[in-house]
Amino acid sequence: MDNQFPLPGPVASVPEPSSFPPSTPDVSPLPSPEEATPPPPGYQPPASMTPPVISSSPLKIVVPIVIGLLVIGLVAFLLFRIFGKSAGNKNQSVTPTKAVTLIYFGLWEPSSVMKPVIDAFEAQYPNIKIDYQLQSSQDYQDRVKTALSGQSPPDIVRLHTTWLPLFASDLLPAPSNTLSAIELSTNFYPVIGKLLISGNQVFGAPMTAESLGLFVNTAILQQKQLQPPKSWEDLLTTAKAVREMEPITGKIRRAGVALGNTTNVEYWPDIVSMMLLQAGVSLTDIKGSEVGITLKYYTDFVTKHQVWDETLPPSTVAFANEKVAMIIAPSWVARDIKAINPSLSWQVVPVPQLPDIDPVNWASIWFEGVAKNSLHPQEAWKFVSFLASANAQQILFDSATQERGFPQPPANKAVAEIASKNPVIAPFVSSLNSARTFYTASMTQDSKTALNSRLIKYLEDAVNSTATNQEDNKIVGTLNSGFTQVLSQYGLVAAPTATPTP
Repeated sequence: MDNQFPLPGPVASVPEPSSFPPSTPDVSPLPSPEEATPPPPGYQPPASMTPPVISSSPLKIVVPIVIGLLVIGLVAFLLFRIFGKSAGNKNQSVTPTKAVTLIYFGLWEPSSVMKPVIDAFEAQYPNIKIDYQLQSSQDYQDRVKTALSGQSPPDIVRLHTTWLPLFASDLLPAPSNTLSAIELSTNFYPVIGKLLISGNQVFGAPMTAESLGLFVNTAILQQKQLQPPKSWEDLLTTAKAVREMEPITGKIRRAGVALGNTTNVEYWPDIVSMMLLQAGVSLTDIKGSEVGITLKYYTDFVTKHQVWDETLPPSTVAFANEKVAMIIAPSWVARDIKAINPSLSWQVVPVPQLPDIDPVNWASIWFEGVAKNSLHPQEAWKFVSFLASANAQQILFDSATQERGFPQPPANKAVAEIASKNPVIAPFVSSLNSARTFYTASMTQDSKTALNSRLIKYLEDAVNSTATNQEDNKIVGTLNSGFTQVLSQYGLVAAPTATPTP
């Protein structure tokens, strides 16, 4: 081995940080819509009637009169039961239930993909209509924050789990008669429960769960009689074997794998964060030799092994145009590759792992939440609960498959078996049981001053400093200080203690 990142022996697992501060606003349970309707004000039951006493009447006159009255009363009673009940049922059937329209701020998925899911919900709840409004990703975080704070907020919004420290106070946790913490923990992957449950309150539900996979050019590996790599050491060996250099200039003609820098390796923050988690590093308390070893292993793909460089196109474009044999990317990159080069021969396999330890994968989760100031909170949560169901997620998976061929992995585990029949999606589905995440997820469209963006900048500085062979201890110390400073501002870790001046 060229360096020490594939650490020998088991590495202790590190608990993930809570996704947002536990001090969230208390929410009173909403009244159940099934409560019995009370009688109208002032209602009094009719007084009982006592028949008059008839005296000194001949028996022969009284008996026919009594019999006649009984017959008339019986007929009247039967007529009242028949027609009175019919009128009552008629009145009940024509009493309209007030229709409700919910505003749903969506992201990424076009209306054509969401329509079958919304149609299925509206068929089940005909008095609730969904107004799906697809949002632009540009400045979305700031725009949705402003909208949720306004007088007429959207009822349902799509957010990223790493935004919860910023948005938790704007969201209404699930009422007791909708989606429970037990249901979310049972039906979804472990990482999702850790992200969206706080204090036994559910803050939202995802429809999909994104991960990372290793995209491999099948034809290139077959030419070299190589199998897709499973470990990081195999990946490096394979990358060296398939790399091709220009004989005169010495520049890379075809790269082995898109890893090693922060300029043209897309999703590098996810990749480096995953590598650190695999090495047993706690991203809320960054310390230990594993940090420097892992950062150096990553940068060595460029600086030492030269299987990738900054002159190549962005990694997805490079892979589609056969300028690199392997990339690590999320599932939705598949449609971009297909659009650029429909004839390319490729496959997806799980990302490399370290030997002799349990797998650690990466997750990036978007979810649907309900606005705290929604005018229709009960109906909004009814819709989100429906979106969390296996039925709805199967409908979305089928709709996305028909639309583009490459749907994202469903978040509900009940759909995993069906989703795994898609060979491109299967590796991502299988990785979600062991997935972890952090506030360094890329492509979340955060503003430059938001949590993700600030942490990623510190991580970028650490990677670039490692590439220029700066002192390991200084790099690790600066990275940890930067992370602690940012995370403490959101209440995710304790504030750093000032060091007294000697």
